[in-house]
This record gives sequence, structure tokens and C-alpha cells, in this order.
Amino acid sequence: MRYVFAAATLLISSCASSYPAAIAPSGWTGNGLTSREVQDLTSGELLYVTDRAPERGGYGAERSTSMAAGKARIDVKGMDAQAYRTFMSGENDDRPAYTAETVEEIIRFPGTPLAFSIENGVLSRERPSLARYQEAGRAFQELLAERLTRQDSQEVLLYVHGFNNTFEHGAFNLFEVWNASGRTAVPVLFSWPTGGRSVLGYLGDTQDGDFAIFHLKELIRLISATPEVDSVTILAHSRGVSLATDALRELMIEARGSDLSMRDTYRIENLILAAPDMDLGVMEQRLVAEAFGMGFGQINVYVNPGDDALGLSGWVFGARRFGAMTVETMSDESKAVFRGVRSVSFIAVEDANSFDPHNYFRRHPGVLADIGTTIQTGAHPGDPERPLEKGELNFWKIDRRYMPNLPPEPKDP
Repeated sequence: MRYVFAAATLLISSCASSYPAAIAPSGWTGNGLTSREVQDLTSGELLYVTDRAPERGGYGAERSTSMAAGKARIDVKGMDAQAYRTFMSGENDDRPAYTAETVEEIIRFPGTPLAFSIENGVLSRERPSLARYQEAGRAFQELLAERLTRQDSQEVLLYVHGFNNTFEHGAFNLFEVWNASGRTAVPVLFSWPTGGRSVLGYLGDTQDGDFAIFHLKELIRLISATPEVDSVTILAHSRGVSLATDALRELMIEARGSDLSMRDTYRIENLILAAPDMDLGVMEQRLVAEAFGMGFGQINVYVNPGDDALGLSGWVFGARRFGAMTVETMSDESKAVFRGVRSVSFIAVEDANSFDPHNYFRRHPGVLADIGTTIQTGAHPGDPERPLEKGELNFWKIDRRYMPNLPPEPKDP
């Protein structure tokens, strides 16, 4: 079944006709892009999977028990290709706007949980619904494989947005990061049901994040089981970090129970967590204590002690948040762990409040550039491509002066 949603209807339903660009990444060169791709940056197609319920013209904030998958085309408005290229290079302070021109639902999975029975201690799933579910999974893998081949890539960039984001806002943010990273990976958005409540919305959306864990696990399984995929980068922001790490932790437990390597099974080379909205103590006991970092090539965590949104979250839950941590707020036990673990890096954004205390991953030029460089090159903090300032233990520092080391922009033929 196929659905094509008109852009005007989509954007009216989200109460916005356009979405302003955040900021240009520091030192952007277009490295990795062909000359034609640089010229085509004003339009791009993302893949998506969502468990938001459909509504008139698109996807709303309510839950859906069935996942949908498809394509979203994002266009830059108010700038031609040359002007946008100048903006991305930091030579033009004018900012463009983004619009979702089309959102095309291509695949609709059966709702979960799938029907099953248990007889004599043996679980048996209903065959017709299982067959439809598996068929939908194969269709998504074919969609992803076709896109990887067309883009001549073996890498996937999976983005999990945060609290109170619409479907479109998640797509726009992924589009920005994808451009900042030189479009080396195929972009995939996982959009979970958030953004529809006014009173007690944050607490309600916390439960919606828990609702989406199973669906995100299924998506990660499908991506990693696609033969054309060689490596995966996962970028999660704010409350999306809790959703992503819960899903990954459960996959890690499954892998260990089957005597499998998490890293070899899912091939997640870069796990990037921006402004993570998680209880710091829970993070230490569930992730550090369980050696979570072993499952990935590297984990980069961007933190800001002055994050106002996390300050409010900490007040609501009565506990300091992971994304506002400092060396001083880490437990002695965690400090001892990180003296011997170098695959996990904490990057303190020293001037985040001058740009955006919480959404700095897209509104701070240095942070956006560093994330893009990580996706593009796989470099670690301190590598030549990422000249971050070293702090204590696994901490690094970044500010507006940060400039990645990347080759120059491709020249026109």
C-alpha cells in the first residue's frame, strides 16, 4: 500500500509552512561530495520509519502499534544552490528555510504485538501475521539497499529525535546533519510519538518513548541485517537518547545471551548522544556497570552543565541529568572505569548557552561540524580530523573556535 502526502497539507497539519535553518557548521568544505552533489544540496531524500499514528496530511503525535516506512523529500527554500553552498561554507549569514515537499508512505507493517500462543511451554506465532510482518521487513531492506546502491554508500545514519519534535522537525534536523556530514551515509529517521500534549506533556512523552523501544529495536535489526550495510552511525538527541540506549541495551543483552558480539552483529561504529536526558545515576548503573561501551566503535556524549531543559527535567525527576554532567558529578566508581576505557568520550560544549543551551547539536557551529566530521570520517576526539581540547579523564572541550581538519571542497570539472 502506498500513500503520498502533499507538502502543503503536511505542513499545515504541523502549524508551520517552513523551518528555519540553524547554523552553518564550522569549516564545512563539501569534502566527500561530488561537484554535482554539492550543487544538489538544496534538495534531499530521507528514509523514515515511524510509529506515529497517521493523521490528515501526515503523522501526528499519537501512537501507532504498526510501523510505517517511506521517503521524505526536504527542500531548501529562499536560496538557490550557489547561495546555499555559500551559507554552508560560513560565508553568508542569511539563513534558508526547509520544507517537506513530499512524504511518501511505502510500507505499513502489521501492528504489534503479533498474535501468538503458548503450548507446552513453546511459543508459536500466528503464521499469516508473521508472514506479513516479515514481508514488510524485507520490503524495507530492499528500499534501503536500493538507496545505498544509488548513493554508492555502505553506511547508514540513523537519527532519533528528542521530546516535543514533530515528524517534520525530526526530518529537517536530520537533513541538516546529513548535509553537514557530506552526505556520506544514507539518512534514516526514526520518529516516535511526541509533541502532542500541553499539560504534563513531558511525563506523557516519557512513556511514549518507552512505547517505541520495541519498534526501534526492530528497525536496528533490519538495518544491520541488510547485506549492503557495512557500518551504522546512530545520533540521538535529548529524550531520544533514553529511547535509543534502552533499545541498544536490550539488543546487547540478547547478543550476550546468544554468545554474539554486539559490535559484529549490529556494526554500530559511532554512537553520538547529544544533550542526553537521562538520570545520571541510572546511566552509571545501567550503562557503565554493564560495560555498554564495548558494543560500539566509539561513543561520543555532548554535555552542557548549563542546559536549561535538562535543569527542568532534573527538577521534575529529582535527579541530575546525564547531559549536564561534569567530572565532579561522576561517581568515584565511574571515574575508575573511565581511566581504563577510551572508546567513550564526553565533550563539554563550553559556550553552548551563547547559541542554544539544549539544541546546540544543530545550533552550535563547532558541535555541528564535529558531529558531521565524526559521521564522515569515523575519527575519534584528538585524531587529526577532530582537534578537540583534552580535559580530565575522558572529557574533551569544544567551543565556537573549533575547526575540523578536512580536505578542501571539490572543484567544478
